[in-house]
Amino acid sequence: MSWYAVEALDDAIEGTREFLFPFDAGTWLRLAIVVFFLGGASSSSPFQGGMQFSSGSNDPVPTPPSPPGGGDVSIPTDTILLVVAAVIIVAVLLGLLFTLIGSMMEFAFVESLRSREVHVRRYMSRYFGQGLRLFVFRLVLFLVVVLPIGVLILVTVPVFSAGSPSIAAGTVLVFIPVFILLALFVALVDGLTTNFVVPVMILQERGVIAGWQAFWPTLRREWKQYGVYLVLKFFLAIAVGFLVSIAGGIIAVFLLIPFAIFAVLLVVAFGGFAAISATLSNPVALVLFGALVLGYVACLLFALALVRVPIQTYLGYFSLLVLGDTNSEFDLIPELREEIR
Repeated sequence: MSWYAVEALDDAIEGTREFLFPFDAGTWLRLAIVVFFLGGASSSSPFQGGMQFSSGSNDPVPTPPSPPGGGDVSIPTDTILLVVAAVIIVAVLLGLLFTLIGSMMEFAFVESLRSREVHVRRYMSRYFGQGLRLFVFRLVLFLVVVLPIGVLILVTVPVFSAGSPSIAAGTVLVFIPVFILLALFVALVDGLTTNFVVPVMILQERGVIAGWQAFWPTLRREWKQYGVYLVLKFFLAIAVGFLVSIAGGIIAVFLLIPFAIFAVLLVVAFGGFAAISATLSNPVALVLFGALVLGYVACLLFALALVRVPIQTYLGYFSLLVLGDTNSEFDLIPELREEIR
């Protein structure tokens, strides 16, 4: 008995080479935009820490002037809560928008692998409805994990406030394994949906539930093949995360050099290192430094997306090859399969 996932390990390399080479800048750049919105193990953060400036002078650092009356400035609690709530709302909205675009990009990515042509706007427009359904499906999966955690918090906080911390802690500890299993189940369903149900949806023009109904008999019949696939995909994800982290760290350092030079020039322009505190109280300086930081982050993320292009392409072909081997009716890449085999 041959294992399709094992055979697909080498064939996916050939498929990636056929698609991405000879090198075409336009294809890579468009594919990097698609990959930027895709999730997965290869999107791990490549660096930690931040940039620090130290003064080389013994002169005292000037402090901002005190407010009139010499008293301390106190910010009302309501204002603080309002700002925190606004930040949370904006973060949630941005996360939902990113997930929505990412759901559409899943279809754009598979279609790119299928046709070996990358057209971002065309594919997003074509698969807008199916991408929206995938977004709703992912949102439901997210709520499956979040809602029980929220209920647990609502139950244990009053118990803790009532003077029974041991009971509250015991309740949390009892349910932690349940939440871990639930999170693993949701991750498994989301992964199978992305790697196998999305191609079925594209091939048969179905929704998510209908796609799962079409794919389920194949998954049930070939469960051993998909079990081997999941094991190999787990180790591939570890290797990919490690490689991207190393490449990301190197890229982050090289990109930091020009941005750090610009930052030093800005500091000098606003009075030098001895006046950093006063500089940070200047709205113009804050805007310029904020733009510099955002520019660095944007360049870094796009550079990482370029690094992930061949990796994500390999993983995509790996999944499509396994899907077509387990059920020829779901084969999206018959011509490419014939070429590489």
